[in-house]
Amino acid sequence: MANGAWAEIREKFQAALALSRVELHKNPEKEPYKSKYSSRVLLEEVKALLGPAPEDEDELPQAEEGLGAEAHALGLPAEVVEVEGPFALRAVRLAVIEFHLGTNLIDTEELSAGEEHLAKCLRLLRKYRLSQDCVSLYIQAQNNLGILWSEREEIETAQAYLESSEALYNQYMKEIGIPPLDPTEHFLPEEEKLTEQERSKRFEKVYTHNLYYLAQVYQHMEMFEKAAHYCHSTLKRQLEHNAYHPIEWAINAATLSQFYINKLCFMEARHCLSAANVIFGQTGKNPATEDTTETEGDVPELYHQRKGEIARCWIKYCLTLMQNAQLSMQL
Repeated sequence: MANGAWAEIREKFQAALALSRVELHKNPEKEPYKSKYSSRVLLEEVKALLGPAPEDEDELPQAEEGLGAEAHALGLPAEVVEVEGPFALRAVRLAVIEFHLGTNLIDTEELSAGEEHLAKCLRLLRKYRLSQDCVSLYIQAQNNLGILWSEREEIETAQAYLESSEALYNQYMKEIGIPPLDPTEHFLPEEEKLTEQERSKRFEKVYTHNLYYLAQVYQHMEMFEKAAHYCHSTLKRQLEHNAYHPIEWAINAATLSQFYINKLCFMEARHCLSAANVIFGQTGKNPATEDTTETEGDVPELYHQRKGEIARCWIKYCLTLMQNAQLSMQL
């Protein structure tokens, strides 16, 4: 591809990403998705400039298009196939565009069309999914499909996609372990590629999201022990990577305490509630955490509402502890 054409593609892609990040309230009131639509136009232009998908795309497994492929979704091991040659490179770049088109359409509530683009992203990447170039994008596409099916209340389909992502992450870390490329890097010049530290940070964030979504799915399926385990893992990882919203984290920790209270595991419940208090106290004081915009001055109503919810969790903890102690004395 000529340098001029490639520079145009990169420029359009970066502009599309910038537009996709514009918050809805910054768009005109009567056109809340204006920036999303503009981003989509640029993505379609990039797709056209890249050219058609490799001819063998239609021969790739169609498993990801629905739940006709439980075997794939259960996380059967993948083989490492590196992205080599112009056809493979184009397939991967097209997969990045299909992914962004899919999330764009989902953001504008065009769910079926979004699903189609995400499924095409998976088909293009299928044989490369365990490579350093593609594993993060593949997991992100599956996570998004898992969320989509969960919102449709097709919980088993959501579970299949999300468990497949978890299995792929574990296999990649066990067999390869090198921080993989972030999807945006496929449209960056070599000198602007991310450091290994930044790649690792972004990949771990993708996996943390995967665990968070799995916790929600298991909760919905009334697999409460498993849901609690995944919720705990998510909270722990968010702290380790300093990537959390204090109010949201604190509420999730307080919610987890209710599981332990119901099981009369008072030490674990108290630990969750104490952690919730500590992290809630960081609201507006720790700008280093991920996208932190929660401050008492900005959202006083939300702040006081969540503070009250945590207090009620403490009350339930104290009441249950006292009731259990009383029962023990009567025995």
